[in-house]
Amino acid sequence: MADIRLQHEQAHALLTQIADAITSLRYGTIHITVQDSQVVQIEKVEKIRLKKPQDADLTSGGCDGAPSRADRITGGSAPVFGH
Repeated sequence: MADIRLQHEQAHALLTQIADAITSLRYGTIHITVQDSQVVQIEKVEKIRLKKPQDADLTSGGCDGAPSRADRITGGSAPVFGH
């Protein structure tokens, strides 16, 4: 009986750790690594969003200051880093 109670407590603690990782993450992923039917690692990868894609000016600009081929195709025009 004590062994079942210990397993239940360990499972509860594991689920609590997973829930904490999820609730503390705004954007990103949670990776759970399992070996021999046991969770051995919980990895949280957090991403930070700087701007919404439609607001970002991510044009590359050509090396001579003219728009690059990619910018001409996609409609971009201003260089990102002030080239």
